[in-house]
Amino acid sequence: MSEQYSRRSFLSGVLTCGAVSATAVYLLPGGHRPPPVELRLATGTDPTGARELLLAMWNQANPDTPARLTDEIEGGSGDEHTRLLAAARNGRADILNLDVVDIPEFAAQKLITPIRLADPNFLNSVKDLHQVADAPDSYWAAPLNTDVGMLFCRDHGIDQPGPVNLSSVLDKAGTASFVGQLSPNSSNYNEGFLVNILEHALSAEPDLLSPTGQIRFELKPWQRALQPLQEAIQARKVTRSSDEKSSLDAFVEKKPTFMRNWPVKYRELQLRKDPDLLAGKIQVRPLAYGVLGGQSLALARTCPHPEQAIRFINFMTGTAAQKVLAGHGFAPTLAEAYNDPNLRAVIPHLDALRGAVENARPRPMHPGYRTFAAAFVDHTARLLRGESELTSEFIAAMKAALA
Repeated sequence: MSEQYSRRSFLSGVLTCGAVSATAVYLLPGGHRPPPVELRLATGTDPTGARELLLAMWNQANPDTPARLTDEIEGGSGDEHTRLLAAARNGRADILNLDVVDIPEFAAQKLITPIRLADPNFLNSVKDLHQVADAPDSYWAAPLNTDVGMLFCRDHGIDQPGPVNLSSVLDKAGTASFVGQLSPNSSNYNEGFLVNILEHALSAEPDLLSPTGQIRFELKPWQRALQPLQEAIQARKVTRSSDEKSSLDAFVEKKPTFMRNWPVKYRELQLRKDPDLLAGKIQVRPLAYGVLGGQSLALARTCPHPEQAIRFINFMTGTAAQKVLAGHGFAPTLAEAYNDPNLRAVIPHLDALRGAVENARPRPMHPGYRTFAAAFVDHTARLLRGESELTSEFIAAMKAALA
């Protein structure tokens, strides 16, 4: 199917459906017409343009309840976390687009208010992370998009079907044939590094992170788990990039066989008209043990218009919006998006992506997560730089953060 037909026709249909549905709900004569209020959304940047498109859809259908970005936060996950905290504490936002791991912290500080989900068909692995404890129908946020690491393989670098084990990939890799986010150049990019490290560790020792995000506090398994990555780096098999963009640039320019990256980078390869992608030489494969990411829309506790804000959240996380997000490269959170034939035509690995999301393991969902992450990154980064080995201090620091 051609790019022109597949994506333009699909998004046109989704937009028409979404606009008509929103109009029917909010603007038809006799329907509920909300009072004229402005909704403020605090979020990180979105270079794909998907969120901007969805905001335009909402505002066209809901002129009495327009939504605007308070300030698109540039930088990595660290900047987003800091400024979203400030926006929530100062009452500068009605809706917060949170990294899924930050939900427990915002909930513990009583900065967000539980909501009910309008659509029950979110993937369970995603939905479970948002549920309020002991309240089956109450959620701290609604999943906007999910995420999980995937392995991009050039020239069919792996022949066996099914999920890929990163330790096996490194064992067979040649010089500079693997690129991943393994050398953060600032704290803003610590999160990508942490997830990469967890994925490599799990490929060697799967029980270091449980299916519910519990860390195993034993030193020797961690030492064993990171040894294949250490050896691959010493053998110069690995190109360590600072972030996802530099990984993609290296994959395109230097043409290594393997790249670990997020699903949205497939869409970027399409937009670049990468010749290897167009020639069918690049596959996207699920990892045997991926780590779940994603972003979610939460209702700020100080929001003066919760009813209208919840309607906006439901729209942004509904079926039509999920298909728009998927069409721009994001991993959707609703099962329906994975079954759409047009999406299947333009995203050949869509089934593999769904399986990766459903089997992925969450990072620790704990109010002290950011403290845990800082300690984890500090110790493992020094290990990969050859400055020190993992010691009992690594285990103690993780324990203290998640106590």
